[in-house]
Amino acid sequence: MIDKLNHVITEKSEKIMSNQKVEGFVNTIGGVLCFVGAVVFGIMFIVCGASLMKTGRNYVVKPSAEEEKAAEATSEPAPDEEAATEQSAE
Repeated sequence: MIDKLNHVITEKSEKIMSNQKVEGFVNTIGGVLCFVGAVVFGIMFIVCGASLMKTGRNYVVKPSAEEEKAAEATSEPAPDEEAATEQSAE
C-alpha cells in the first residue's frame, strides 16, 4: 500500500517538475527568497553592528584614578634606586 502510494507521488511530482513553466516558477521564487534573505541579513548586520558600537563602550572598564596612581608608582623606579643601579654599573 505504501509502496503504491509512493510510486504515485513520485510519478506525479516528476510530471509536474519536468514542466518548464513550473521549473522556472520554482527557480524564480527561490531566487527572490534568497535575495530578500540577503537584504534582511545585511540590514540586520548593520543595525546590530551599530548597536554594539554604541553600547560597547559601557562594557569597557576603565581603571580608577587610585589604581592608575598605584600602577605608575610601581612602574617608575624611585630616584634612589636609579642612583644605586648607576653606581653598581660603574
